[in-house]
Amino acid sequence: MQSYRLSRLIQPGQNIRGWRFSQESLQSELRGMIAGQPLLIKALLLFFINVLYLTSGIVSGFFGANVFFNISIQTNGWIELLWMIVVVIIWIITTIRRGIAQGLKLAFISFLIALFITALLANFNLLPSIKSGIPPVIDHSLQSIAAIIFGLIFTTISILTGSFAFALSSTLSSQNKYLLRGWGIFVILFSAIIIAVAAYHFQWLENKPEEDSFLVRSISISGGIVLGFGTIIVSLIATNFNEKHRRHLDFLRDWAIAVASWGGTSFYNLDLSNVDFTGSQLANSDLRARQLYRTCFRGVTGLDRARLDNRYLDLTNYKVQQLLINGGCEHTNFSRMNLQGAYLRDVDMRDFTLVETNLNGADLQAADLRRSILVRAQVTGANFTGAKLTGICIEDWSHNSQTCFAGVECEYIFRKLDNKGEGTDKYPIGRNFEKGEFEALFQKVEEVVELVFKEGINWQALSFAFRKLQLDDDGLGLELKGVEQRGDLWVVKVTYREGIPRQQVEQQLNLIYDDIKTLMAVKEQQFNRLLGIAENQAQALNKRPFGNSFFIVGSTITNLAGSGEINYDEAASKIRSFVANGSNLAQATTLAQSLLDQFQSQSVAISTNQQAELIQQVILNEAQKDPFFKQFIVQQGQEIANLIPESAIATAIQQAYSQLRTATTESSPGGIQRAG
Repeated sequence: MQSYRLSRLIQPGQNIRGWRFSQESLQSELRGMIAGQPLLIKALLLFFINVLYLTSGIVSGFFGANVFFNISIQTNGWIELLWMIVVVIIWIITTIRRGIAQGLKLAFISFLIALFITALLANFNLLPSIKSGIPPVIDHSLQSIAAIIFGLIFTTISILTGSFAFALSSTLSSQNKYLLRGWGIFVILFSAIIIAVAAYHFQWLENKPEEDSFLVRSISISGGIVLGFGTIIVSLIATNFNEKHRRHLDFLRDWAIAVASWGGTSFYNLDLSNVDFTGSQLANSDLRARQLYRTCFRGVTGLDRARLDNRYLDLTNYKVQQLLINGGCEHTNFSRMNLQGAYLRDVDMRDFTLVETNLNGADLQAADLRRSILVRAQVTGANFTGAKLTGICIEDWSHNSQTCFAGVECEYIFRKLDNKGEGTDKYPIGRNFEKGEFEALFQKVEEVVELVFKEGINWQALSFAFRKLQLDDDGLGLELKGVEQRGDLWVVKVTYREGIPRQQVEQQLNLIYDDIKTLMAVKEQQFNRLLGIAENQAQALNKRPFGNSFFIVGSTITNLAGSGEINYDEAASKIRSFVANGSNLAQATTLAQSLLDQFQSQSVAISTNQQAELIQQVILNEAQKDPFFKQFIVQQGQEIANLIPESAIATAIQQAYSQLRTATTESSPGGIQRAG
């Protein structure tokens, strides 16, 4: 087949039948193309199909006439023919229902049973010898073996040629499929009748003149007709290819497609990435491409009759074909399928089950995936721009910095899947995502370092370490991305400028954090000097209002009446500990009660309103000093407040969360930045 080198671009609707493309001649716009085989090759294949029809009819007609003739005239040897018919029928039925291997297995077992019964009957002289001089057991056993082998060979040839002819005619033309099948039925049946009549008339059945009678002749010819008709029925059942057909008979379809694509348009082993086949006719083409990254098959015809493979994605699967062509599918279970790099723009995938599905690199722009289950799905490098993701379940899914969530529409997600296959652990709790919040939460940045803390975080030390590294080396471009809790671990994410080694940033942050934490435990004054905090800045904290009911002098909080006081650092430390353990209800409740009891015993805040105000002011003051703590309150404050019982602390956290969230939203038009 000629390899085409194009001197000009292919125009939409152009006939490219029989073309063999190379990577150099390939272009990205192949809309409305007419691919497939030239008319001459189609004519040759039609001739070949008729030869197969004739072969099937001749073999089945002769075999049927021979068997029925011997049944009609034979007094001895009838049991061998009976076993042959039984074994062949068992083999055919089992092969169609369970596959060739199971069919042969069951046929062999039935063959052994037939031999055993035959030998048993012959041993008791219930079966006379067919040939004199040979013991009946051996004689009948050999006759049974010969008859069964004879039956299996002739049946296999007739059914295989008939099935292949029907499969090839369906693959060659979808519009004339039923016409070709009807023609095939006629040819097989007609040739079976002709060969049965001829076999008897010309004594190919070894029939003798003295055996000739109307009854024998009628039975013999009827046998050819019955076997011919049976071959047609079995062949049609075996080649009834649809979404429910038996997968073990796929080899017939694969053979037919391979033959039907011979001499057709070929894209074999090419990289078809980003090629647009919209509206093209692809039947009888070779599309066994090396890569199909975001190749568009929207609205194409004949893809089910093109030669395909699953090297890149599961393109041979009828559900995948329907999804790629129509932008939707009535079947919603695509679990464990390979859809990597698939072009799925604007597809309707609502309520789809995509458990462990490979969607790496898929183009899902503007796709509707509402309420779909993406448990352990792989979406690295996928493009979800403008997709609808409300109600998806994302337990243990895999995404990376190349996964694009720009402009997605998502009100909430589920983070777990229960035993009933329904999403649980709804997030966010008690509200919906704001515009851009999902993107900020899940859009990963390429240059990001994760600091993992197993035994809690010294928030002040981490905050000061972050500030110091920013001041000492502004070329790093450090920016706080977010804080999240993963089980018992706390993970702080920090982004940095492109081109800087990740290990360098991680080592510097950890080193400075450890140094500052050690210094804080030794001398607070040295710690202040390390950060360059001037003495006059520290003195500015002296005696200033602290909310409506308190004022602060140095590091001491006093109520307006002067009847009670508490150390600010002590109160702040306990409040931070409570907030950090907010997800552990039992531990959080213990810490909360201890703090409220201290307020009571030191008479600094007696009433519930005073306690709530004091805690709120401490949280706001800590958030102002520490961006990490502020980020954590903005992300987790609502959930912590919802988890704990109604109390002064719950009120304080809720009010602090609302105030900080409002301030953050007003200062950042793009929405709150969350952990990726």
